[in-house]
Amino acid sequence: PLLLTTFALLWVPSSSMNPVVIQPRGRHTATVIMLHGLGDSGHGWSSMSDELNLPWVKFIFPSASPRPVTINGGAMCPAWADIKGLSADAPEDEEGTLKTRAYVHSLIASEISLGIPAARILIGGFSQGAAMACIAALTYECTIGGCFVLSGWLPLKDKIQTLITEGGKKVPFFMGHGAQDPVVPFAFGQLSSQFMRMLGVTVDFRQYPMAHSSSPQEMTDLKRWAELRLPESGGAAAAPAAALSAEAIEAMSVKQLKDLLSSHKVDISDCVEKGDLLRKARALL
Repeated sequence: PLLLTTFALLWVPSSSMNPVVIQPRGRHTATVIMLHGLGDSGHGWSSMSDELNLPWVKFIFPSASPRPVTINGGAMCPAWADIKGLSADAPEDEEGTLKTRAYVHSLIASEISLGIPAARILIGGFSQGAAMACIAALTYECTIGGCFVLSGWLPLKDKIQTLITEGGKKVPFFMGHGAQDPVVPFAFGQLSSQFMRMLGVTVDFRQYPMAHSSSPQEMTDLKRWAELRLPESGGAAAAPAAALSAEAIEAMSVKQLKDLLSSHKVDISDCVEKGDLLRKARALL
C-alpha cells in the first residue's frame, strides 16, 4: 500500500517501451541517460532536459516494461526488476537487475558507436532507476563521464566486489537523498555511498530536506555537477580507440557496428556479414 500510494502507476503497453529521446538544441557532443523509478515511465522524467538546460546534450529516458512486483502485492507495474522488500536484508532480484544492467550497457555502447566518447556520457536515475544506473556504471568496461543516483542505493552489495571493473572504479558519482525519505530510507543511500568509497569510488553525497522526491536545490546541484563532467567545449568526434574495448565491440549489434565504423570513416561497402564488420571494428583498437 505504501508504494501503491507513493508512485503513480502508469500503464504503458509493451509496444510503447521505446525511450523518450530529447535531441540537443546545438551540436551533439554528450549524452545523458536517465532511468525512472518504480511505476513511472521515461515521460515522467523528460522535463529534466529543460531543468538541466545543457543544449549540447542528448537526453535519453528509457521506460521499463510492466512486470509483477512483490512489494506491491504482485501487482503489475513498470519496473526495472522485482522489489521483494525494503529492509536491508531483503532478497534482491539479481536476474532482473543484471538484465537491466545489460540494457543500459547497450544504450551506452550505442552512443559510443555514434561517436560520443564514453567520457562524455552520464547515466543516472531516481529510486529503483538510480540503483540500476549505479550497478551499470560500476560494472561497465569503460569509464563513463559520471553517474547520478537520486534517492537510490547500491544493489547487489554482496557481489559488487566481484562485478566492479577497473573502469567502473574511476566513475565519479553524484548521490542525492532526502533526509525524510519514507520509501528508500536516507541510511540506505548514505551507507551505499560509504561502501562505494571503500571500493575506491569517488562519491559526492548530498542530503536534502525532502521525502522520496527531488527538489529545485538538488536539480541545481546536479546541473552544476553535470556541467563539470560534460563541459560545452568538450567537442564530439569519433570515439577514440581508448574509449572502446574488445568486449564492447563484440556486444554491438550490426547497426551499432555500422554506426561506429561510419563515425571513423571506414569503408563498409564490402561487408556482407556481421563478422566482416567485427573484423574492421577490431582494427580500431
